[in-house]
Amino acid sequence: MKTVIFQFEVAEGNYEKNLEKVKRMFKEHEPEKGSIVVLPEMWSSGYDLSNIGDHAFHDLEGVKGEIEKLAVDYEVNIVAGSVPNIKSGDDVLNTAFVVDSSGEFLHEYSKIHLVPMLKEPEYLTGGDASVETFNLLGDKAGLVICYDLRFPELFRDLALEDAKVIFVVAEWPAERTEHWLTLLKARAIENQCYIVGSNTFGKQPNGTTFAGNSIIVNPFGEVLAQGAADAEEVVEADIDLEYIAEVREDVPIFKSRRRDMYKFL
Repeated sequence: MKTVIFQFEVAEGNYEKNLEKVKRMFKEHEPEKGSIVVLPEMWSSGYDLSNIGDHAFHDLEGVKGEIEKLAVDYEVNIVAGSVPNIKSGDDVLNTAFVVDSSGEFLHEYSKIHLVPMLKEPEYLTGGDASVETFNLLGDKAGLVICYDLRFPELFRDLALEDAKVIFVVAEWPAERTEHWLTLLKARAIENQCYIVGSNTFGKQPNGTTFAGNSIIVNPFGEVLAQGAADAEEVVEADIDLEYIAEVREDVPIFKSRRRDMYKFL
């Protein structure tokens, strides 16, 4: 399973420019047919939160069609990062979605945990649906967004539903780079699955600098590929799903679980 992350600097508040950048990266780095291409969080607008309602799509109208066309044209599956999105009323959600190589819409998820440090709760509404697995290339996968990484319960829920790979799309700040890298590795190790973390880089007008360091981690916690902190690049690796069973046999944490002893359950 070839997995490809497009790491790029997001132009705040400029969907047309960001979309053209995504299209250029597809053209310049034409991904292998059948592969999975992953975009970052809020790639269409960045964190222009004070104007987020102006940047929001309505039930993904417009942006979904653009991603579906790219998926069909390049014959790839796309984990399309996330975008500001309105489902009903005026509430803006942070919504990620997935499209397969035939252009079929597979899955969407709206970020549950909003980031106090970036003032997200002042401008966005948290999702009200739990994480769920979806089928991708014949296997189960999961999808979460940025700050969700700090909540291991989400990842364990997905792993217990047999997610083989969990995608984390993010705009993660540089000041917490070590948290990003450490938590991604921890989630891979504790759930014995692949973790794919897609991030942006660069300084935004609001002063926030994002960390780059997009990364693909295997079920043993080993880094298969990692991007730079401050450069546009393609981060890619081959994911061997059969390796998951080997790791779980060698270190059988799921067989060793004592559900009767866990108070939160």
